[in-house]
Amino acid sequence: MTGKAWHETLLDSAGAASALAAALVQRKNVKQTLQYVVLGLHVVLMAAAAPPLSALQARPDARIENRMLRQASSQEARGELDGAEATLFELLALQPGSSAAVFALERVYRRGDRLGDLLPVLDEFLERDASMGRVWGLKVGVLVELDSLAALEGVVRDWIEAEPGSPDPYLTGAEAFLGAFGAVRATGLLEEGTAALGESPQLLVELGDMYVAAGRLDDAAESWARALGRDRARSGAVFRRVEDLGDERGAAATRIVGALGREPTNVTRLEAGAELALREDLEDDAMTLAADALTRLEDREARGFLNGFARKAEDNGRDRSALWAYARLREMTEDPAEARSTDERLADAALVAGDTAVALAALRRITESHRVGSEARRAAWTAELRIQVGSPEVEGAAEALAAFREEFPESPDLDALSATLASRLLGRGMREEAMAVLSGIEGPGAALERAFLLLEGGAFPEGIAALQASLPELEPSDATEILELTLALSELTPPGGMLAAEVAIARHRGHAEDGVFAVQERIDAVPAQDRPAILAQGARAADQAGLAGAAVQFRRRIVAEYPEAREFAEAALRLARAVAAEPGGRNEAVRILEALIVSRPDSPVVPGARRELRRIQEGGSR
Repeated sequence: MTGKAWHETLLDSAGAASALAAALVQRKNVKQTLQYVVLGLHVVLMAAAAPPLSALQARPDARIENRMLRQASSQEARGELDGAEATLFELLALQPGSSAAVFALERVYRRGDRLGDLLPVLDEFLERDASMGRVWGLKVGVLVELDSLAALEGVVRDWIEAEPGSPDPYLTGAEAFLGAFGAVRATGLLEEGTAALGESPQLLVELGDMYVAAGRLDDAAESWARALGRDRARSGAVFRRVEDLGDERGAAATRIVGALGREPTNVTRLEAGAELALREDLEDDAMTLAADALTRLEDREARGFLNGFARKAEDNGRDRSALWAYARLREMTEDPAEARSTDERLADAALVAGDTAVALAALRRITESHRVGSEARRAAWTAELRIQVGSPEVEGAAEALAAFREEFPESPDLDALSATLASRLLGRGMREEAMAVLSGIEGPGAALERAFLLLEGGAFPEGIAALQASLPELEPSDATEILELTLALSELTPPGGMLAAEVAIARHRGHAEDGVFAVQERIDAVPAQDRPAILAQGARAADQAGLAGAAVQFRRRIVAEYPEAREFAEAALRLARAVAAEPGGRNEAVRILEALIVSRPDSPVVPGARRELRRIQEGGSR
């Protein structure tokens, strides 16, 4: 900077200080007027004494600005608003381009209930630098707050003229117009902005908001559709706005998706439309748009697009779309490792979508991709068989399991797989096939299935022995139930044993309700000493089948008719819990529990009965 420029800068600052002093004179603020007169003289003397220092920086000194802003902030915090104002005016005199000083003054004036005094400061600042959008925005906000609506439109027009390529005047102005003049004026300003600046996504999104405010939902959808695909960062904003539409959400989404699929369109717009369709449960539209996008992409880009589409489909719970994407992706994949990975995702998606056939085909390809006899092949084949043995095609599952057993005769998974398949075969009346599947298989699952097969065939001694043999390797909860069944079958008469076995078999095969009906129809036809155990079996089957009334009926009979039976304690506790949940049943539940505690003080269920009694008496819940 030349000496002359330095002098001119200082004199400009002195002039600014003098102007501020004159403004304060008009407000009759004598103290601050003197401060700025002194400041102006000081600056003039600096200008007179200043040598031509070309090395001086032209930019404002940030250290001075920060120091004075901190000083003003401290003064404001102490309630010294006049002092804070003086400090900020001093900063503006030294550095007229300090927008931070202007915003700090806004806080001081607001606190002092003098917000109107900020307008001359804003005018002077913008006269020096009309490109400072934040300050224009502040002025618009102040005018709205002061209800100076007559000046509002002129200020917005001045701002547009000062920054003709910026969307900010239109955006901020529209927001101000909405509150001041209504949606029609606000919409008009944004329409003017889109005409002047072109397809600005930011303006289009806000224009859609204004259309919604004006009740023009179709126009809002069209505006948002124009915004989508031009700026990915704006997509989320549009999606959220559609979600917030309430009852109009579906219609708006359908209109936007349709607009994005119409020509002329491009991949970005199709991608945005597909994602919105996934979000709004328009799966057919989502797949249509995605398929159109694929025709416009090269191989590598298409695979990336499909991967992204599949993840979005999964995130939104759109199972059919995810399955479609992975199937298309698998068709395009040639690399073996990538193909295997895609098949894994395809199988998962197919299972979620309920398409077992597609899942099994993908799992079969995974299995065949591994070396024969390898651990990876065994693990993959096991995953395949777990699904296959539960599928309707049990005959094919038996053949597949036999092939697996031949290749991996020592696999620890053979027991569970064989037991599951045998149970399904038995459910279809294929007894001999089930026995063949279990032949030679060792393990708790196979042992248990053999036991139920023997019981079903009337071979009670052998069936009971097989149940006992399975106990050591069963899970504790399963072992307890099988032990109770074993004891009951060992003690029952042949007619009672047949009924109890029928109930147990029905439960084991997932038809517990059949066991409940069998007990209801035939319980009184078996000897009286057999009934408590069978009623207990029937109550458990009713619990499993969700037949609460039948469970209460069976347990009530045990408690009322067989107080000396081994099954009494558990039946009483469970009956009390069920009765307590019924309207007006609390007193009866208390009587049942008190009788249980008195009559069976040493029973393992008594601690639980005491807790249940306290809960009921206190009116609480478990």
